[in-house]
Amino acid sequence: MGPLSSKYDSFFQRYSLEFFGQYVDWRWFKAQGLAESNLNPLAVSPVGAKGIMQVMPATAVETAERLNLGHFDLTDPETNIRIGISYDLQCFNFWKNETGVERFRFMFASYNAGCGNILKAQRLAAITNQWGPVSGHLPEVTEDNAWQTIDYVKHIEAFYSQIKAATS
Repeated sequence: MGPLSSKYDSFFQRYSLEFFGQYVDWRWFKAQGLAESNLNPLAVSPVGAKGIMQVMPATAVETAERLNLGHFDLTDPETNIRIGISYDLQCFNFWKNETGVERFRFMFASYNAGCGNILKAQRLAAITNQWGPVSGHLPEVTEDNAWQTIDYVKHIEAFYSQIKAATS
């Protein structure tokens, strides 16, 4: 499924609004879903992440408890997107000194590599509130996995630009 498919747009819109309010463009989260799974609700990663937003089962359980979801199915597109965007908010709230698109870059990087790893890379960087300098230190923290995170953030931005251009 490509960036122009609108199949799950209503879920991205609904849960972007629920968790981030009207000031955050829902297309960021659709771009993330494209980068994660190409919007495949049945996707499973080699490490066990599931669904459109490639949510790790342990993260899903913790997030579902916070949302009072009870029983849930990560292969259900709506549930997966809701849990994923809720977890995005948790990552977003971790980064208080970053603003604008930089805060989104840190949020997406944290979603992929964990807030702790991004924080470690941030502590090594001279400029700490911009993703570029911080990402330059990520290989010192996560070694070869750093490139997956760096590419992940780039892919989200590229998909976002495509979606925005097509829907503006």
